[in-house]
Amino acid sequence: MATLNLGQQNRNPLNIRYSAHNRWVGLHPVTPNVRGFCKFVSMAHGYRAAVVLMKTYIRRYGLNTPAKIITRWAPPSENDTRLYIAAVCGRSRLGADEVIRTDGPQIGRLVSAMARQETGMTIHPEAVDDLRKQFGV
Repeated sequence: MATLNLGQQNRNPLNIRYSAHNRWVGLHPVTPNVRGFCKFVSMAHGYRAAVVLMKTYIRRYGLNTPAKIITRWAPPSENDTRLYIAAVCGRSRLGADEVIRTDGPQIGRLVSAMARQETGMTIHPEAVDDLRKQFGV
């Protein structure tokens, strides 16, 4: 049996960093912070947080393309950002400079591809869209 990585163990598919200021729905009540990353009560809650965060990047910060979002998410000081963008865009079939709408299907495709990049988790974009509907995000 394969060992789960930290993101998988934490049910945190995008490896969202923990901040006491963020009151994520579904954050684990006993151990919300594991080695600096959020731990969620379910994988669905981890994906919900990822969608909410991507929508925040678009609405609050004007980061409305995969390239802009990923450059903030995985900055060159910590990652090979160009490679990250290329991998996510290849998996999601989104252009690096394609505008992403908060209510469109691109969010599911982006989150699905970023989860694969971050933690190796595989989820179909349609499943992300189903979770968006379930949680009303």
